[in-house]
Amino acid sequence: MKQKIAKKIKLLALLLSTAFLYSCSEDDYSYEKGTFIPAIDATNLPASFKPITMFADDEDPKFMYDKSDRWFRVNQLVQAVIKSKNEVQISLYSPVGLSDVKVYAKIPNYEKRFVLYHFSYIPAFHRSIHTIPLTEGTHDYELENGNAVTIEQIEGFANGSIEFSVESSDPLFQKLKKIKSQHLVQFHDQYHINEYGKFLPMNPVLAKEAITLMINFSYALSHPLYYETFMNFDRFKREQAERAGTEVIGAKDWHGNNADANGEYDYFTKQQIEKIYWDWLDSRTVYMAMVGGDAALGGGPLSSVWESTYVSSHWHGGVSVWSHEYGHHIGFGHSSNLANGGEGGGQQEMMAQFMQYLIHIQDLPFTDPEILKTWTKTQYLNSKNYSKPIFKINQNNPFLLKYKGEGTWK
Repeated sequence: MKQKIAKKIKLLALLLSTAFLYSCSEDDYSYEKGTFIPAIDATNLPASFKPITMFADDEDPKFMYDKSDRWFRVNQLVQAVIKSKNEVQISLYSPVGLSDVKVYAKIPNYEKRFVLYHFSYIPAFHRSIHTIPLTEGTHDYELENGNAVTIEQIEGFANGSIEFSVESSDPLFQKLKKIKSQHLVQFHDQYHINEYGKFLPMNPVLAKEAITLMINFSYALSHPLYYETFMNFDRFKREQAERAGTEVIGAKDWHGNNADANGEYDYFTKQQIEKIYWDWLDSRTVYMAMVGGDAALGGGPLSSVWESTYVSSHWHGGVSVWSHEYGHHIGFGHSSNLANGGEGGGQQEMMAQFMQYLIHIQDLPFTDPEILKTWTKTQYLNSKNYSKPIFKINQNNPFLLKYKGEGTWK
């Protein structure tokens, strides 16, 4: 038995109110871990929890295209959403499950976070519905410092009246926490509905690969080595030239969309480059789609690539085209080296080389294509000629030559 200090709180809130009133008192309070709500293993939940595996191979694609229901932010892959006055929907947008996941709650007029749910394990792409314990009766809840708080029953909650946050000791989660991007990711069926052939419909098998690509890409964009290279692209280009014994090929500085007749570009200042970097990581929406025609396309919320990129290429670090379309998505055209691979290599070439280096040093959230095995699921693919992606880094990779296997994000 451990002695803890607990703050006993009587909540005098009305149903769905966000203006909570408290009568508070602090007392010495004895408790054991067993007094908390038990940990949940989401692997085999009863039917009452409505558990599903999102993006199951044979799932009807209409569900993945439902933008009111399927969406996630790349820095919030464990998602908690209030579904009714007394229920929370928990979703995991990851191709690999997580262990020891704590979903914290913060309610109005109480300054401390407390553990609302503790999952011993959440499987990949899991979703389930959970009753809010606060609405069921008086319970003890674990605070961040290990102390306890006793909260009496509250009748119900409105959307937004609980602030959720997530923590986990799982090494994968610790890696995912480093993602700075806040992009909201969805799939959009209007591209292939309106322009079939130019775009093709995706299915849940491809969606899982697209999500994996987006998580890895967002992690790479957030990486300190990427930031250092992005902010000092001129130095990156000079070092490449020095190693090759040549002059710098193409523009050595980042520039925008405008070029005059003499080839003088609108080069960016350091302050502008800093802003552009954070544009890469902001909270805008990206619609992921699949190209059916000759050219991949991007712009506005759209970023799209071919089936082969989703199934195979990204496991090799082959994100040159994806980075190109992502550059269009951020607002740059073909004349900018932030969205082209010409002029001796711009953002898209640099990004592909960097992704390859991160795969080499095992510093991405996901580097093993075996977790999805999409190349084997031929009934879901337009091409039947894929083989298992096998990664091998080019020994002339500029990041390998410079960092020599070092630079892992600690």
